[in-house]
Amino acid sequence: MTVAEIHGKISETGTNLSERMEDLLTSDIFGCMRYLPAQKALIPFLQMACSLHGNILTIQGEVIRVHYSFWPWLKSAKRIPCEPDVVLGLETEENHVHLVLIEAKYYSGLSSEEDERVEPNDQLARELDNLDVLSGATLGWGTHLEIASRVLLFVTQDMGIPHDLLVKSLAEYARKRNKHGDIFWASWRFLPSILERNLEKESAPENGAVMADMLALLLRKGLIMFGGVDPITKYFALPQFYHFTPTKYSWPVIPESLDIDYVFEVTR
Repeated sequence: MTVAEIHGKISETGTNLSERMEDLLTSDIFGCMRYLPAQKALIPFLQMACSLHGNILTIQGEVIRVHYSFWPWLKSAKRIPCEPDVVLGLETEENHVHLVLIEAKYYSGLSSEEDERVEPNDQLARELDNLDVLSGATLGWGTHLEIASRVLLFVTQDMGIPHDLLVKSLAEYARKRNKHGDIFWASWRFLPSILERNLEKESAPENGAVMADMLALLLRKGLIMFGGVDPITKYFALPQFYHFTPTKYSWPVIPESLDIDYVFEVTR
């Protein structure tokens, strides 16, 4: 039985197959992560996320416990309710918790767009709006937890950040709340390489079995990055620069259209 079935997200009478498929994928992957030490898959996956503003997702402090809430219904005053796929609470020392609200997509697009209401209604903008007032008590994790940070993570099967979509969502949030937000993004395709690396050095059979099942599912769905040709390091050494992991990315602004004048000439 999957977490999606427990929460009623998988139904034989449902009409939107793409939404059911992504609910099942979310359930299978993040449901499996619940049974693994956070450093085996969850934390490395989160650390690969980057934001539209070029920031890398970082969690300050050692994570000692992870709280999971699947498809919670978030409803606050003067905000349009929302139902994100997963909300994580990464608990560190002194009862600090880092909230990561996850909206996961597979084939379907966003479920709502901006409208005439004064509150943000675009799906990501609406979730960012609710995240701003979310607490551990709201999710049933207890009142002793102090929120240290709040992050909205958008997970898709894209190979690159969906720049235009995130710009649109953040623009509505900024316009209607008069504040700037940020949205982080990660691809399902980041996970196979993480699982493969950790499987090679895993000594606990129970952890290995869970990671092997996750990897098999992702490979079956084709959720991998292009592996390319043989590593060029087999033929020559790369400068140290190429081994450096950036802490901030810069996304180029590509114009929607280019006006180019062509002149044709027939020559003999």
